[in-house]
Amino acid sequence: MAAKTVAEKLLVKPGSAVWISDPARSDRLGPLPAGVTVAASVKEADVAVVFAADAATARRILDEHRDQITAPPVLWVAYPKGNKADINRDTLWPIVGEYGLRPNGQVAVDEVWSALRFRALKDGEPPFQGGR
Repeated sequence: MAAKTVAEKLLVKPGSAVWISDPARSDRLGPLPAGVTVAASVKEADVAVVFAADAATARRILDEHRDQITAPPVLWVAYPKGNKADINRDTLWPIVGEYGLRPNGQVAVDEVWSALRFRALKDGEPPFQGGR
């Protein structure tokens, strides 16, 4: 069985729409499946990928898109691996939790970036507080 591409790991399906917070980093996704388009906004995306080099960037991007951030069925926040920044898996959970999202997956993007997948809270579900 062939190894999954980054796009496949990020759940990018053929014919879907992808929004990337930093288009200059779109090459990190590798080859995209057939028919994938670039969404003009977060709310139009099937998959949204936020690249955040630090906590301030994560908060800024999430704030800029606060009214749309729960719209995509799949939202990833990519961050530098190996404690090379002030964010990691454990510190990202509470930040993104403030936006009505909870973590539900993690993948390695490449040797530099990891990504956490988030989903919108379900009706009546309490805000995510982190931990297990």
